[in-house]
Amino acid sequence: MARNEIYRNVLKTAYSRWHRSLHNGISYTDIDKIAQCPSCGKALFIADTIFNPNDTYKTKAFYTKKVYLEISQALKLPYFEIYYTTVGRADDGDLERLSVRLIYPKTGDLRHLSLANWQHYLEHKVIEHAPICQSKKYLLKRINENDDRNKTILNKEKYVKVLSNRS
Repeated sequence: MARNEIYRNVLKTAYSRWHRSLHNGISYTDIDKIAQCPSCGKALFIADTIFNPNDTYKTKAFYTKKVYLEISQALKLPYFEIYYTTVGRADDGDLERLSVRLIYPKTGDLRHLSLANWQHYLEHKVIEHAPICQSKKYLLKRINENDDRNKTILNKEKYVKVLSNRS
């Protein structure tokens, strides 16, 4: 965890304040994103989200990335850096755009994606996992719930098809 906060809206929990007050011989980091199956909880990928207010796409130091690499290698999960820009460039503004770089299993090029394209990928990861999901019925129930947020599903037909197959 960064000793010196540079963004005004970093969550300042009692634990974070306490830890930041301690000596330089200890350290920890937050894992920003663990994408998971919304039904069974299986981890699908990990990611470090990086606020990108001035389009520099500055990666973090290897020291900071090392724990993400260790976890992704041990669990055989993809690891991404997700650079996000907000409306008005404020760290607490609404999300405007994303750029994504795969770091593991093989470093890829930075890709500038629309929010819809990234949502497609997030849905793809769940659909890809669905054939082996131990809670398919529950996931099918969740995506079919009468909920305003479910109106944002982009690949509902794919979800239904995969989750309806008995395997």
